[in-house]
Amino acid sequence: MSLLTLDVSKCVHTSNKFAICDKCVQACPVQTIHLENSAISFTPSECVGCGGCNAVCPTAAYTLDDFNPMNYIFQFLEDEKSVLTCKDENFPCIASLSVEELLSVALISSEKITLDVGPCAECEIAKTNLAVINNRAEEVNFLLEAMQQEKSLNVAALNLEIKKESDTLSRRKLLSKEGVKTAISIKQQLQNEVDASDTNVKTHTVTAKDIMKIKEKNIPDRRSLLLMAMKRAKVPEMYHTISVEDISFISQKDLDETTCTNCQMCYRICPTGALSSDHRGSKIDFNPLACVQCHSCHDVCEPHSLTLRKTFSLSTFFEPKIETLVRFDIKRCDECGNFFAYQGGEKICNRCRIEEEEAKELWGIQ
Repeated sequence: MSLLTLDVSKCVHTSNKFAICDKCVQACPVQTIHLENSAISFTPSECVGCGGCNAVCPTAAYTLDDFNPMNYIFQFLEDEKSVLTCKDENFPCIASLSVEELLSVALISSEKITLDVGPCAECEIAKTNLAVINNRAEEVNFLLEAMQQEKSLNVAALNLEIKKESDTLSRRKLLSKEGVKTAISIKQQLQNEVDASDTNVKTHTVTAKDIMKIKEKNIPDRRSLLLMAMKRAKVPEMYHTISVEDISFISQKDLDETTCTNCQMCYRICPTGALSSDHRGSKIDFNPLACVQCHSCHDVCEPHSLTLRKTFSLSTFFEPKIETLVRFDIKRCDECGNFFAYQGGEKICNRCRIEEEEAKELWGIQ
């Protein structure tokens, strides 16, 4: 029986009430994940444990207690397997692996990898997950071809022999049509084996420990795996540039320095540290290899100065570099003494300027 948990410190909604990300809500095949008032909630008893929510989450905020994608991938590669199939009782669903993870497996494995979609014909959640699997395979194959790698993913309905199931509730049974329809009643029968709170809608409160974890700004493990895989990839003869619409997990950015106010929100809100500055806030740097395309930085940029670049250069994977998006002329504010981005005129920071305008309006001064 799978138990789904959410690490609120990784969810972009925890640190950013303006975040628009709802990828986990859209990906859930049983529609048990909900987003309301910038808070994620779900009912564990309704979860079928497919792992699709974690695969689509930019920051990998979800976990299943009985499946770790990274551990499975390393074991898969160590065993030199060539077929990813949910008939393997240790593997919930191909949709539990993200584009990054599938790309990494394809790059590292010496075998041509096949995604077995045969079981989807008898799986209720395939109504949602099969399209996800096909789309990810298409993206991976497009990127492999654009990178001039002589590898690809194959999607096929294989007639593999099903392993003998044990007497305990198997994941395959849970994900079958019958299992999905009766998942709630089955878990109710086994409620003496789980915490009573797990049968209720789970809402999440932010603790001091969560706040400290937010400040750590780490990239997901699957990004580290991809960076390792790219080191083993053949360097192409030329670097292609693709449309940003053709890659779902990373981006390059542009910043309009004429409208940017240096409010610092973009790099303060970034969950991975892809955006950063120095101690004086005199510039904004961007590391595309740390970007997970969560869109959180764009959601907080009030003047919309920060935008996704319409193209993405694949040279980023082979010749990584940090780009300075903008530099500021830093001065001390004559009113409060704090440093700010000076753009001419009086040496007054934006905060003091707003306070002064509000005071004049309050006092009726023109």
